[in-house]
Amino acid sequence: MRRPFVTILILMLWGCTVDTMAQSLSDGSIYSRFGLGQRESFVSSQSQAMGGGGFALGSFRYANLANPAGLSDQFFTRVNGGMVIDRLIASEDGVDDSKLTSGQFNAVHGSFPILSRKLGVALGFSPFTRMNYRVDQSSVLVVDPESGTQAPIVTSYKGNGGLHKLSASAGLALNEKLSIGATAAYIFGILEDTQRTTFDDINFTDSNVVTSTRLGGFSPTLGIRFSDQSSFLGERPFGAGLAVTIPTSLTGARTLSLDRSATSDTLRAAESGSVDLPIQVVAGVMYRPTPSLTVVADVQFEDWTSFSSDFPLPGINDNVNTLENRSRLSAGLEFWPGSRQPFGSYFVRMAYRAGIYTDASYVSPDPSERIRSVGVTAGLSIPTAIPGTTIDLNIDVGRRGTTSNGLVEDRYFRFGLNINFGERWFDRIPLG
Repeated sequence: MRRPFVTILILMLWGCTVDTMAQSLSDGSIYSRFGLGQRESFVSSQSQAMGGGGFALGSFRYANLANPAGLSDQFFTRVNGGMVIDRLIASEDGVDDSKLTSGQFNAVHGSFPILSRKLGVALGFSPFTRMNYRVDQSSVLVVDPESGTQAPIVTSYKGNGGLHKLSASAGLALNEKLSIGATAAYIFGILEDTQRTTFDDINFTDSNVVTSTRLGGFSPTLGIRFSDQSSFLGERPFGAGLAVTIPTSLTGARTLSLDRSATSDTLRAAESGSVDLPIQVVAGVMYRPTPSLTVVADVQFEDWTSFSSDFPLPGINDNVNTLENRSRLSAGLEFWPGSRQPFGSYFVRMAYRAGIYTDASYVSPDPSERIRSVGVTAGLSIPTAIPGTTIDLNIDVGRRGTTSNGLVEDRYFRFGLNINFGERWFDRIPLG
């Protein structure tokens, strides 16, 4: 059974690598144009269906990278990964709705215990920001002022790419109630903005001006988790978790190139610089009133008012601080009837999840309007014929932005398909 397990892991890693190198060419939210792109994260399919938090959850059933301290719960060797399909409807006053669809690999995580239920490690590849917008603007160029001859022009502003996070984490249980953990992550990627000018006149040549920014740097995270199986709430497990990502700097270079028909020119030498990422603090609580029911609540904070960049970025003014601190609140629950019935019926062994969240973005095209997202999540964890392996189906339905002050409101539906493998490796088999 381990041969297909390893084969599928390799295919997942290959798919995520191809997606990173090729960059996403799909159209998405206009708000991904600003700053470093739209903030993204994926820590596990379990937490994603429970509002996107899970900072106090352990990692017995999932390679949960939300808080590295939770990796101390590892018992199985686990790999999980999958893909996501986005359906977005963008609304603007006086303009017909735009309907966009995109899809990409989401993330892949792998974890295994060094000492069962004592020391666990994990590797992860996940999104950090995402840029995938396109805006078309029609205008005319006066060719001959005397005769009034005009040539129609279409200018397309397009962005694709984003930043990704490659991480290595470890979690250690100090005792039955307290565990600590650390993550060393490398954040890297390419942000590419393209301005394409198309003329409806053979006397003019279409052109592309491409601004490409390549960034990379290390980002450490420290975490702690408290878990009490018989808490002050009675014989009901309670947990709390806290993780802090230390401010870091990404270094890189920006190039500006011009494409005209079959020719391509670099307009100037590559410009070197750095981007300073802010501190991130996450915290959460977990409560299990019954063996079948788990409830979580989480908060996330990022100090983007301290952000700085050597490269000009859309929506960021060097002279005036137009950024806001990002905050995210979420809550969710999981109902797993088969938590103590491993041989129960098929529907009893399924896990049912739901959650809610609100997210206040760090950047806006209009400083007077805060861009907020609100949404609900839900998911099913479907058992398979392979023990320890599930197929997780998640949905995320929400709204982002507003139509006030000439802005755009996004209504989105996100469907995720994730596969969670689990096997017990490195067991010693008794001889005789």
